Amino acid sequence: MNKKYILRLISLFIVHFPLLAVFAENEFSLKIAPALISPVGAEQFNPGFGANISLDWSFWNNPSGKFGIGLSAEGGFASVPVMNPTEKERLGDPLVLFGGKIGPFFHLRLHDRWSLNLFLNGGVYQHSRGEDSNTQGMAGALLGGQFHLSPYFSFYAQTGYTYRVYSPSNPIHSVDTALGIRLNLSEILGRKTRVKMEKTKQNRVFPVSWAWYEDNPVAAVKITNEEPNAITELQLTFFMESYMSQPWTFAEIPQLGAGESVEVPVTALFNEAMMNLTETVNANGTIQMQYRSLGSRKEAISPIQMPIFHRNTLSWDDDRRAAAFVSPKDSAARLFARYVASAIEANPRQGNVPSNVRHAVALFETLRLYGITYVVVPATSFANVSSDESVLDNVSFPYQALYYRGGDCSYLSILFCSMLEALNIESAFITIPGHIYIAFEVGDNNWQANNSNIIEIDGRRWLPVEITVPAEGFKRAWDIGARQWRENGDEAALLPIREAWKVYPSVTAPTSGERLPEMPQWDAILRALNNQLSNL
Repeated sequence: MNKKYILRLISLFIVHFPLLAVFAENEFSLKIAPALISPVGAEQFNPGFGANISLDWSFWNNPSGKFGIGLSAEGGFASVPVMNPTEKERLGDPLVLFGGKIGPFFHLRLHDRWSLNLFLNGGVYQHSRGEDSNTQGMAGALLGGQFHLSPYFSFYAQTGYTYRVYSPSNPIHSVDTALGIRLNLSEILGRKTRVKMEKTKQNRVFPVSWAWYEDNPVAAVKITNEEPNAITELQLTFFMESYMSQPWTFAEIPQLGAGESVEVPVTALFNEAMMNLTETVNANGTIQMQYRSLGSRKEAISPIQMPIFHRNTLSWDDDRRAAAFVSPKDSAARLFARYVASAIEANPRQGNVPSNVRHAVALFETLRLYGITYVVVPATSFANVSSDESVLDNVSFPYQALYYRGGDCSYLSILFCSMLEALNIESAFITIPGHIYIAFEVGDNNWQANNSNIIEIDGRRWLPVEITVPAEGFKRAWDIGARQWRENGDEAALLPIREAWKVYPSVTAPTSGERLPEMPQWDAILRALNNQLSNL
C-alpha cells in the first residue's frame, strides 16, 4: 500500500462524509490539529511535528447525552528528525510518517462545556526516508478532552501511546500529542434540536369559555432536554391558526439541565372564531420551543392536536360556567327586553314597586304571552348532567331558547338573566341539587323590608324567581323560588352573574340576530303586568 493510495482513501472519506452528516440521525464531527510525535526509547529519533485530521461518528448516546460510543477514522503525517546517537547531530533526511487508523472511542460529558474521550485504534502507516519506504502496521490508545465553545465548535487536546512496527527488532514507541479544533458537522449541516415535547394531559375546550383559557390550561406538556448540556432561555409558544390570531407564549423557563424534564400547563389566547363552531372538531396546532444551547439559539416545532367541542357544549364542574352564555348583547334577547321596557314606559307607575321588580315582572309575563314553555329531555336534563362533572351538557344561547320557545331550567335561566342584564338589572343563578333558576337584585332596600321571600346576602337583596313555571304567573314563581331556597339550606347557592363574568366572560353567538322574536302587543303586556303587580 503506497502513499498515493492511502491519500486517495482519506480524500474520498472527507468528500463524502458531510453527506452522512446530513442524512444520518447520529452525530458526525471533523477534527483538525497539529501534532507532536515524541519517540520513546529510540535515541536515533527526535520529536517531530506533523498534522492530523479525523472523522468521528458517534452512533450511540445514552438518553441524557452524558455517555456515548462511536467510531473514529484518522489520517495524518509527521516528519521525525533522524539523529546520530553518538554525535547528537542530524543525519540527512528526516523520517516521514504518513498513515491512517480507525477504531472505537468512548465519550463522557463531564460538564456542559467539558468532555472526555478515550480512543482505541489501529491501522497502517508508510515510513519513508530518501529513496527508502515501507508500509507497516500501528496501534495505540489516546485520551483527550474537549472544551465546547458552542454546539458547532470545540477546542480539543489529546495525548496517548502509539506502537509502530518499524523493523522486526526495532519498533517505534511514541507519545503522540495533538491540540486542535473540532467541528460538529451534524450541527453545522443539520442544525439538530434535541428538545422533546409530549402531551401529558388534555383538558376539555369549550368555545363559550374561549377567553378563560388565557389564564387556564387547555392541556399540559412534558418538555425533555435531550441536549448533552443544559439549555437556557427556553420559551414555549402555542399556536392554532384556525382559532388564534397570533402565537401565544405560555411558558418561559430560565434553565433546564441535560436529561431533565418539566411539565408545563398550556394556556391559549383564542379568538372569537371559536364561536363559529357548530360541531366538535379535532383541531391541529403547534408547540414552538426556542432556547439557547451553549449560547446558540435553537428552535423546534412539534405538532399537537386537541378536541374542541361545539359552541353549545358545557360541563357543570363549575356552575358559574353557564354565566358565559348569559349575554346582554344577544340580539334577540336585547330586542325582547327593550321592547318590553318600552311598553312599561307607557304604563303609569303603580304604588312603590321598584323599577327592577316592575321590569322583571313584565319580562316574565311577556315570556308567558310569547309562549315560552319548560321542556325537559330526560337524558340531558339538568338534574342528570349536573350531578356528574364528567358529563357534557348542551346549553342554548338566549336567541335559541326564544327561537324554540322553550327549554330546560338552564336554558330558561340563561335567557331570563340575559334579558335582565340587557336592562342593566343585576341577576344571579340559584343552584340547588339537580336544579337551577334565577334571582335579581331588588334595587330598593326599603321595599317589603320584612318579606322573608327576599334573600339578603352581604347587604344586597335578591328576589328569587322559579323560571320554569311561566304559566303560573310571576307571584307564584317568586313564592316557589323562595321556598326552594329555604328548603335546601346550605346546599343552595346564589351566584351573581357579574361576579361569574370575571372568571367566565360573557360571549355572544354571531348568529343571534338571524331569528328575531315576534313580540306580543303592548296592550296584552300591560294587562298582564298590572294584574301581577296588584298581587305583590
